[in-house]
Amino acid sequence: MSFQNGFFHHNLQFSRSFTKKLNEQLAKVDLYHSQWSIVYYLSQFGCSTLVEISTYLDVEKPTVTRTVNRLEELELIEQVPGKDKRERRIQLSESGLRTYQEAKKVVEEFELQLMSGLAEEDREATLRTLIFLKEKLKQ
Repeated sequence: MSFQNGFFHHNLQFSRSFTKKLNEQLAKVDLYHSQWSIVYYLSQFGCSTLVEISTYLDVEKPTVTRTVNRLEELELIEQVPGKDKRERRIQLSESGLRTYQEAKKVVEEFELQLMSGLAEEDREATLRTLIFLKEKLKQ
């Protein structure tokens, strides 16, 4: 098997398995990975527009809109008035901040379990490689 074929095949398989296992862990706090991605983004960047979130996550705006609507139903986010009435700005609610803290612990534990047995230098190399490849995809 050539490097390219093996790399992309394994990457796709890993991505699917990772998302499935992450969803299993996030179920402890009643979230899915797509919701966690937005909750995490808002915790890091604060009040944002749906366009900013969709750009950061590299997903279509309708996908973000559906997930944001669900987070709003769960009262984890709230709308914030903006200067432009057409622009929908959101931020984490108090409940959303608490859920973020709980989910962060779950995700950190999941990452620790997943990476256990991997040498620190391999962890760092993996992260550098992922960042490099992500940047290449943006070009």
